[in-house]
Amino acid sequence: MISEAAGIAVAAGLYLIDCVVLLERGQALWSRSALSFGSHHYQIRGKAVALLNPLTPFIATFRTLPLFAGASNVRLSRALQSLTPAAAMSFLQFVLLFVALPYCLYRAPGWPFLVSLVLAYVNAIAMLALIWWRFRAAGIAARPLIGLGFGWLGCLPLSVNSLRKAGLSFDIGMDARRAIRAVPVEKKSTARFDFIAQIAEAMQELEEGDERHCRLAELRQQLTLEASRGRT
Repeated sequence: MISEAAGIAVAAGLYLIDCVVLLERGQALWSRSALSFGSHHYQIRGKAVALLNPLTPFIATFRTLPLFAGASNVRLSRALQSLTPAAAMSFLQFVLLFVALPYCLYRAPGWPFLVSLVLAYVNAIAMLALIWWRFRAAGIAARPLIGLGFGWLGCLPLSVNSLRKAGLSFDIGMDARRAIRAVPVEKKSTARFDFIAQIAEAMQELEEGDERHCRLAELRQQLTLEASRGRT
């Protein structure tokens, strides 16, 4: 029993580590219901640490453009259309890895466990193939999926995040300010203040005479004005 519990704990731990995402200055994680700029207190190599919701691996998540980044040719609508068909398979993978397999490990070892394990691998391969095909059809670079796919098949708990990690393999073609307009009204104010805080930190890293410092100061002023007016 101890070895089974340890195996489940290791699998869960690997999955949680895979849910950690690093964000550049002014970059945000966008999903249909939220916009996150990561932690204000924890950074790794100057990047903000963000955590994907461990309970919703079936909800597509994307990274916005960081500050001063070049344009991306991937539109949000096209990225969503590409990944939405894999949502059901992502949910199934979550159930297989963290419900079916642990249950079989304790209550039905043998063939039931082996069948669940095979189904998990088959589903992971099917997700990889589906996402690859959808990316190619939408004109989105599928090359990053090669490395991700090896990780998913070599360490099965990572395959639960297939949908989200595929979406995070590129930046969508909009910055955080535009992304704020796409989140629910009740969350716009929080997202705007988080963005202002990110801009303030970026300004501290630049000289006052730097052109980028001036651009950031202007953007912060605009966002502060919008926040004070309660603009949506």
